Amino acid sequence: MDPASLAALLLMALALAAQPWSVLAGIILVTTRGGLAKELAYVVGWVAALSVVMAVTIAMAPDAPKAGGSTLTAGAEIVLGLAVGTLLLLRWRRTTGSAPESPEWMGRLDSMPWILALALGAFLPNYVVVVAAATQMLQVGLSGGALVAAGAVFVIVASLGVAAPLGVLAVRRDRAPDVYARWRDWILGHNREVSYGMGAVVALVLVVKGLWGLAT
Repeated sequence: MDPASLAALLLMALALAAQPWSVLAGIILVTTRGGLAKELAYVVGWVAALSVVMAVTIAMAPDAPKAGGSTLTAGAEIVLGLAVGTLLLLRWRRTTGSAPESPEWMGRLDSMPWILALALGAFLPNYVVVVAAATQMLQVGLSGGALVAAGAVFVIVASLGVAAPLGVLAVRRDRAPDVYARWRDWILGHNREVSYGMGAVVALVLVVKGLWGLAT
């Protein structure tokens, strides 16, 4: 895999990992009664959703030339980048001028049972980014074991954000409440910038990579 494709995939995984409301949901869940079980279920749901969407995308992909520098590959990258960018622009326009509000489901996390936390983890990922990543892997010619390995690494990196509260419990349990409080305040103050910033970078990388492929 060429460095540009690797960078694009890494950025897409980080964009998922940095989804502010998803990370905040994990922080809130782990601090509720029975929080460890809820957070574990939440992470399992997230990982399962990413894995299933990626597997279905790969299984349903039509046979096509896998040459990394082909016109077809470059065109697909441009289309994916424009699709992500358009989605971001539409969401940005709907929220411009209004203060960011927490989703309604945030208020239900305190009393949410673990089975619903599992469902929430499966519901929150941005599937457009997952489909774009799977398509990118196919377009650069990955197959067999290499494709499985790349998909697994992508899922792991994309899950770092929602799993971070568990990491805090593992290494800094005594300071966990303070850490969670700082994270929560920062996310509430910067969620808009993080969400749109990471998405814009992913869209730009895909478009530029596609245009470079057409030019060369």
